[in-house]
Amino acid sequence: MRPAIASAALSILASCAAFAQFPAQPQFEVAQVRQAKPAPGRVYERITTDPGRLTASGVTLKQLIFEAYDMPYYRILGGPSWLDSETYDLEAKAETAVGLDQLKLMLRSLLADRFKLTLHRETKELRVYSLTVAKNGPKLQSAKDGGSSSDHGLQGFRGNMAEFAHLLSLRLNMPMIDDPTVPVRSIGVPPPVLDKTGIQGVFDISIGVQPEPGADTFILWQRALEEQLGLKLESQKAPVEVLVIDHADKIPTEN
Repeated sequence: MRPAIASAALSILASCAAFAQFPAQPQFEVAQVRQAKPAPGRVYERITTDPGRLTASGVTLKQLIFEAYDMPYYRILGGPSWLDSETYDLEAKAETAVGLDQLKLMLRSLLADRFKLTLHRETKELRVYSLTVAKNGPKLQSAKDGGSSSDHGLQGFRGNMAEFAHLLSLRLNMPMIDDPTVPVRSIGVPPPVLDKTGIQGVFDISIGVQPEPGADTFILWQRALEEQLGLKLESQKAPVEVLVIDHADKIPTEN
């Protein structure tokens, strides 16, 4: 009997060890997910969080994936064509008050459960823009009071260089228009701008780019960055970790 008992004990220990190595993914206690229905006056594209609670209104599945995995949109690849167009409402509550990091893990579980979302990570060579220091050095003005970041456009930006690079990626994706009264809209997926300056701190930045007939937008930004801020913008390819969507259901399972 002793060998049998010893064998059973070893099996139990092995099972416990396996469970310890692969803990269950945290989940919301209650959650409702439904396809968004257009209605007058309703607010779209909003995700809010409180300790232990996550609410989304009129958001796409790609936006939810972005929230769950902290992965920029340009690094979320593959998936069905409706990933950027079909919208959903979501209300989810944890059993106890938990922080944002835990909520993100719970959202991953929810997406896998309700949308049957499967994905994997891999590294791909992607076209990126690198923001570096020009040969004559930076021309940056430190924020006088070291205050918090704010974005009032590139004419009145306060923040660190990583935040500036992100804002720059959005501006590179907008056409140059002479008339300031004409709304400017993005013309596609923002190109990634990577902060390679190595500069630390918070800065007050103001930069202006004048449109020129027939001029390439990227060239105009290159010139303005070097002349006004002492920064250099280069287009290159770099290995980047991406999320590849393998499968997702358009209609989430019942609540």
